Amino acid sequence: MRTLIVLLIFVLNSTALAASTACVNAEKTLREMNAEIFGEKSSHIDMTEKVKQAMELVKGCKVSLRKLGVPDTIYTDALESNRRDEITRRKFILALYATSGKIDSQLESFKQYMIRTKDINPEKTEKFLTEMKSKSDQSFATESKSCTAIDLRDKTGPVRNQGTDGWCYAFTVANMVSWKSGKEISAAGVAFGYTDNGYHDLYRMIGMTQDQITNQGFTTAAFRASKPGGFCLESELPSEGFNGINTNVPLAFLDKLGKKAVGGKISEEEFIKVAKTMFPNLSKEQFSEIIKKSSKSTYFNTLVRKSCEHRVSADGMEMSFFTNFNSEKFGKQIEKHLEQGTPVEIGYNADFFAHPYSPSGNAYHSSLLVGRRMNTKTGQCEYLLKNTYGTTWKPAAAEFDSADGYAWVPKSRMIEATRNASYVK
Repeated sequence: MRTLIVLLIFVLNSTALAASTACVNAEKTLREMNAEIFGEKSSHIDMTEKVKQAMELVKGCKVSLRKLGVPDTIYTDALESNRRDEITRRKFILALYATSGKIDSQLESFKQYMIRTKDINPEKTEKFLTEMKSKSDQSFATESKSCTAIDLRDKTGPVRNQGTDGWCYAFTVANMVSWKSGKEISAAGVAFGYTDNGYHDLYRMIGMTQDQITNQGFTTAAFRASKPGGFCLESELPSEGFNGINTNVPLAFLDKLGKKAVGGKISEEEFIKVAKTMFPNLSKEQFSEIIKKSSKSTYFNTLVRKSCEHRVSADGMEMSFFTNFNSEKFGKQIEKHLEQGTPVEIGYNADFFAHPYSPSGNAYHSSLLVGRRMNTKTGQCEYLLKNTYGTTWKPAAAEFDSADGYAWVPKSRMIEATRNASYVK
């Protein structure tokens, strides 16, 4: 009995010590929590649990919110605000998914959420759910017939990794031309070909590095810039140079080294040792000749041209694009091409991968749609998205079925997030 009492006293003392330690930094912790609770993410994600943690900290440590310069009602107001925002988000997803199949699980989840948060207008909620269920049943009846299986994964080459490069546009162009030509096209060749002109030479002359110049672009413009000279083979210019790890960081380093070599500030050998990693097919003599005969603004693309000796002709190929002005018509255009066996590039907001309740945002990205299926578990028609972050990539939101660098995304969700699309014919 005495041992039990001693143990109980020890536990109570330890708990009190832990609480007092936490309270020492309570104000700092609250400020950090507030930055998250009221920050940018709060418009996408339910912060209710984080708000409750802050309330417990205030109560347990007897923190004066007024001394922190905030009203006493800050967290009770935040709870109500989060509740309203979460209802809006969930209604948005219900209405969206109701256009591409069943929503049984979402309906049940919404009902339970409204019960937990003490719905103040259950009649209005029930009317909304009835409308969504009817709409969902109608769309499922249509999608279950039209959403036939399509899988073009083996037609567009392997999943590749753009690392920290902003080369998504170049990778999708390379994937589409790979599909059309039957040969593995270099995405690096597309990115560099995009800026192989006098206009971008001026940027190089004023000191911009190659990674800064090629770090953003548009698929149709990149295709048209590369088409006249043909497309470089992946075997001659690896798109994942430096083992695909943070490519643009060593690319900037390589560009600076090259300019120093051209200017005679470092030895040719020092430059070649690094450049050989990205241009493995060039000989020491070729590197030396390029350094001697090129300027600081032209040497890099001269390296590219020398590396890409066996270019793939693009004669007869054209790239077209269409814009998402109407979701229904836009979806039909995508499906027409997929059903013809043509992969479709999409320019979309990738924020919805991280924020499961909102497709809106500013993370503009380019990927390829290479398939379609009716998900028998969820009853949703889904598109198969091929990304460019390697085979280990998975969306941050666990709701999407993904593996090997691909993700299945509900059709309505993908269309909502997409601004435009393109394809090669």
